[in-house]
Amino acid sequence: MRYLVYMLLFANLAYFAWHQYAPAEKPRVSAVTPLAPGIEPLVLLAERRDIQSQPADTAGLEASEKQRPPPVTGTEGVPVIEYSAPPAEESREEIVAPEPETEPAPVRVCQTIGPLLDRNDAASISAQLYQQGYQPAVRGGEVREPAGYWVYMPAMPSAEARAIVSDLDRNGMKDYFIGKRNHISLGIFTSKRKARARLERIKSLGYDAVLDQRYRTRTVYWLDIVEKAQPLLGSDLWSTIQAEYPDIRVQRVSCE
Repeated sequence: MRYLVYMLLFANLAYFAWHQYAPAEKPRVSAVTPLAPGIEPLVLLAERRDIQSQPADTAGLEASEKQRPPPVTGTEGVPVIEYSAPPAEESREEIVAPEPETEPAPVRVCQTIGPLLDRNDAASISAQLYQQGYQPAVRGGEVREPAGYWVYMPAMPSAEARAIVSDLDRNGMKDYFIGKRNHISLGIFTSKRKARARLERIKSLGYDAVLDQRYRTRTVYWLDIVEKAQPLLGSDLWSTIQAEYPDIRVQRVSCE
């Protein structure tokens, strides 16, 4: 036990001697990160007072201190750093060159010439138009045209139709026929006066008849053209065509 006490005492004396004669440890210096160009370092008010109490080492330091604006302190003595934003770039208005003026497209005028009853006549006029720079297109169509007058009795039962035609025979009227639906045709006339005379004769016998206009469908031809700068109407070409075909006309149509 006594030896243990001597050992502890000897260890304490050795530690004390090492602590007294060991070299002092140098304080650790933290590395300072350099600031970007154009940014002033932050200086606290207490540091500024310490710097002002020490004599300036060089003339350059005094010049920099004179150029630096004094910090603005708040109500509690905390330094306030003023920051002025860089001036905004002036807006540059984009200059747009005016578009060149373009002439409006000429208006298309489409016309049709006709009607022509004969295809050969349409071909003859088409050739004359083509020689004058036109591009005619022949177009066929159907029209209804008057084809005389018809006197008749409407459809009826077959027994009644046979009784009527028997009575017509007794009165000397032979120009009739019975149709598929038992209507009785009493004649087709090119003159309306003759047709009306037949109608009155049938009524005088005590029968009701009808007088109607007859039509027939015919194929006709038209010439479609796109008019040039010079109108077709009033030109020498149109005067020549109309002298040969006085019944045709020119009318404006849709170009679609």
